[in-house]
Amino acid sequence: MNPRTGTVVYRALSLGAGAQSTVLALLLSRSDRRLAELGYPMPDVAVFADTGWEPEYVYRHLNWLEAELQFPLIRVSDGDLRENLKQGRTVSGHRFVDVPLYTVNEDGRKGMLRRQCTNHYKIRPIYRRIRQLAGGIPRRPFPKDKYAEMWIGISQDEMLRMKPSRESWVEHRWPLVDIGMSRSDCIEWFSTEYPDRYLPRSACVICPYRSDEHWVELKQREPNSYEEAVRFDRWLRKSTETPVRKLLNGRPYLHSARKPLDSVIKQKETGSVTGEAFNNECEGLCGV
Repeated sequence: MNPRTGTVVYRALSLGAGAQSTVLALLLSRSDRRLAELGYPMPDVAVFADTGWEPEYVYRHLNWLEAELQFPLIRVSDGDLRENLKQGRTVSGHRFVDVPLYTVNEDGRKGMLRRQCTNHYKIRPIYRRIRQLAGGIPRRPFPKDKYAEMWIGISQDEMLRMKPSRESWVEHRWPLVDIGMSRSDCIEWFSTEYPDRYLPRSACVICPYRSDEHWVELKQREPNSYEEAVRFDRWLRKSTETPVRKLLNGRPYLHSARKPLDSVIKQKETGSVTGEAFNNECEGLCGV
């Protein structure tokens, strides 16, 4: 990769509010020596994109984290995922289901919808706000001799998720990879520094990429959110006349087993659970 030319005019941390990005934010706030030596000062801002359907413990965690940081943490949103999804529309109002639901057709063929929710509810609002904060003028090209850096909390064990920026004015960097920290390293560091605090996983309430372990964790820590996901999963198949079903050819499910969510998780609670599923999420803006 050729070195980037031009001047860095803004540095932003993309905050997913999960283990990796939380630890990265705290390390940056403490001016961690390893990061400083690699050219990572405190960022100008941390940005969290709110889908409107996050577990309550994520919001509580954000409030706590904001008070811990020596740089601003801001929240951005492009709309309410819950309301838009139930109406079978995207943030732009187009008729489309942008959550990667699992499906089964009448002939038994299995499928999965294309994932667009990360782009619609995470990537776009974060990029838009960072461009604004970096001095970008709406509907005008960003100056070619300047660019912004976006730091993303992908860890060393998830390097396959590292992707270059889609925008010419943004350079992606992965500080945890640069200092060799894995997700387990992040969890160990946090448990040492904050032994009395719970470090959440980040994902919206109905995210189909949740592993079984993650579903069980949601059920145990936030039963109301879990029950909401179970009700939504049932609602998906309740009638073929809902806005969502009218856009689909098969029966939709939140779980990859293509069975009712609650029945699968009840079985998994007494048996083995699947591993982390967010390696399927390519940008590193969910699940970190």
